[in-house]
Amino acid sequence: MSGLQNRDAGVQARLDELTWYHTIDVLGATTRGWWDLRHALPLIPFPDVRGKRCLDIGTWDGFYAYELERRGAEKVVAVDIPDLSQIDYPPEWRARADVDLSQSATQPRSAGFHLLHELLDSKVEWKGRSIYDLDPDDVGTFDVVVIGSLLLHLRDPVRALDAVRRVTRGQLLAVESVHAPLQLLTRRRPLFELRGETMDFQWWLASDAGLRHLLDVGGFRVERTSKAFLLRPGAKAALPPRGAREVGARLLNLALTHDPTPGGHLHRAYVAEPRF
Repeated sequence: MSGLQNRDAGVQARLDELTWYHTIDVLGATTRGWWDLRHALPLIPFPDVRGKRCLDIGTWDGFYAYELERRGAEKVVAVDIPDLSQIDYPPEWRARADVDLSQSATQPRSAGFHLLHELLDSKVEWKGRSIYDLDPDDVGTFDVVVIGSLLLHLRDPVRALDAVRRVTRGQLLAVESVHAPLQLLTRRRPLFELRGETMDFQWWLASDAGLRHLLDVGGFRVERTSKAFLLRPGAKAALPPRGAREVGARLLNLALTHDPTPGGHLHRAYVAEPRF
């Protein structure tokens, strides 16, 4: 092995010691994440972040935070909940005495982020904050704010967006899940499907019009959007079942995105600015 190959193998070995949500390329190696958005980066309409102050909300492993730094942001702050007990679990699960809401048997929420921070010699600043608690007196204000695949996991997305608006002095980039079946019903009327029943803490599944309306109610004006694309399963994702429901979802996603990847989730990116 050459010195470069030895380095890459060493980096991969360190990455493989952890469980990852995001699939991220790191110094010739790759995290084996549950989900993969690398193919979508050219499709997402990132604002110009060069020399700007940026915030990544719900960063987890830091996929967007490190991408903002790579694109030349002057300052990147990444926030996420420091304790999994702060997740918006449904009331039924919070009432159960046999459930460890902190998931103390799993690795710390920010473990992957901090390993990447070391490997990339990054200057991104991590802060333990809930989206609900964002305050300009605490974290400051930002030219570009990113939210990725988060709104459907929030019990009160309007309250969350109101907090986001107060720390946004420029633009918001929201990369969010679109519930494909609702797109079949109507493209104009804002629709939501309420879940909130299981440990995957999905709450509000929205149509495209629903997400636009949600952003508007939260205080943002949508300026432009991306084409629809899939959040693809990563190396750690379980293979999707092959029942009629899954086949139907795959065909619908294929019709909307021309992406044949099985098990993907429909997404769209929205660039918005505060209305007030």
